[in-house]
Amino acid sequence: MKASRFVAKNTMLLTLGLFAGRVMALFVFRKVAMTLVTEGTGMWGTAVDISAILLVVANFGLGTLITREIVRDRELTLPILWAALRLRLLLGLGCYAFLLAYVHLTGFDLPTREAVLVMALGVILETTAMVCDSVLQAHEKVQYQTYSQIVSAVVYFALAWWWLDAGHGLMGVIWANVISRVARLAVMVPLMLLKTGPWRWAPPDRAVGMRWMMRLGLPMFLSTTFGIVSYKVDTVMLMEMMGKTAAGIYTLGHRALDVLLIAPNIFATALFPSLMRYGAESVARGEGPGSGRDVERMGERALRYLEVAVLPLTLLCMLTAEPVVRWFSTDPGFTPSIAVFRIVIWGLPLQGATAIFNRLLIGAGHERRFVAIGLAAMLANVGLNLFLIPRFGWIGAACATICSLTLSLLMHQHFVRRAGVRIAWAHTALRTPAALALAWFAAAGTARLAAPAWGGGWFSLPLHVGWGPFLAVVGLTAVYYAAALSVLRVMRREDLGLLVSLRRS
Repeated sequence: MKASRFVAKNTMLLTLGLFAGRVMALFVFRKVAMTLVTEGTGMWGTAVDISAILLVVANFGLGTLITREIVRDRELTLPILWAALRLRLLLGLGCYAFLLAYVHLTGFDLPTREAVLVMALGVILETTAMVCDSVLQAHEKVQYQTYSQIVSAVVYFALAWWWLDAGHGLMGVIWANVISRVARLAVMVPLMLLKTGPWRWAPPDRAVGMRWMMRLGLPMFLSTTFGIVSYKVDTVMLMEMMGKTAAGIYTLGHRALDVLLIAPNIFATALFPSLMRYGAESVARGEGPGSGRDVERMGERALRYLEVAVLPLTLLCMLTAEPVVRWFSTDPGFTPSIAVFRIVIWGLPLQGATAIFNRLLIGAGHERRFVAIGLAAMLANVGLNLFLIPRFGWIGAACATICSLTLSLLMHQHFVRRAGVRIAWAHTALRTPAALALAWFAAAGTARLAAPAWGGGWFSLPLHVGWGPFLAVVGLTAVYYAAALSVLRVMRREDLGLLVSLRRS
């Protein structure tokens, strides 16, 4: 119960910071889409996705591993931090040199080239901030991480909005992004130095250096690099194969998924320290690292609660795809983004479950498995994009994303079982969607019988007849969903007791 409350508290703190930033950035993106329409949005999406790929490369897969090693021995806080900073600085500079060559050799026009190169300046700044994030998480001080994220979000929003109104266009938004990262560091570093530690060097027999860190991070580096290329390469390939307009359409359709994915990732991050503690206790009992009854119970609950929350959100997003896209921009050029959104949003439950299995594998010390998983997902996605984009454009890219995410989830689940961690995943994977399907069709049928004038369908919400009918159908679905979860025993009495205790805490 104590661990569950700890996970809930950290999840809420991380969510507050990251979602504050994402929500503000969402309004900036909306202004970009309205001001710069499809071509400008395509340039922005290409710059963001290339920078995201370089950021993951520069991080060298060390985020969760830094947290794990400091949790194991807090006396190593300073040497681990220093080794990670040096390694990431070298990688960041190397990534920027590679990018300089890439944007000139691929024939990007001058505005796109400038956008990509300036956005990439933030990579070095953000890799530094992410080392600090890992240290704060290891010391269970995530509230200070939240403060820095909120300050960064406010700076980005204010500067981007101001410079867009002043006529600086896309480059104003990109420079605002870089400056906001400086603001994040300015808040986080003093708090980290003050609230964590100890800040002393380890004795020679426990030395931690760059070579040790490279050996530690190499499997995760390969897997995270393969993973981010798999997830972000779609926009770059569309830009290269079909131009700025296609990239802009896909960027807008994909944007909501990018924002919502932060929620399951936050939950998995908050879960990880507790999994590590349970794993250490299982070793003491002779049950093996990262396994044991407590680890399996927490993993099962995490998967179940996450899917119970994420699946209805995914369905709601799919059914409201048109007004969501139109909220971003009413430009008719973005109409194809609606179909993209309806497809890619189903990546949310897939990626949510994958995030839990990912932490279970790390806790079991089997992170080398991520290399095979990441490579398979990347090859599948790139291969599918090469085949589907010339034939189906952005729709093909969206389908490739879902296929590669499904493959990644299945491989994660397979390797977790091979690691000796037995999670009753089939129960959650089958019964939760069944409960949601029963709830939705029961609510849609009730609405069609009781209020045929609303014009709702089996696969649509009454969006065009006002907020009342819309909220009525959504509320009715929620009531039926809660009943179906109970009848199918997805949620049991002990789960309700736990949720009540979390609310009281």
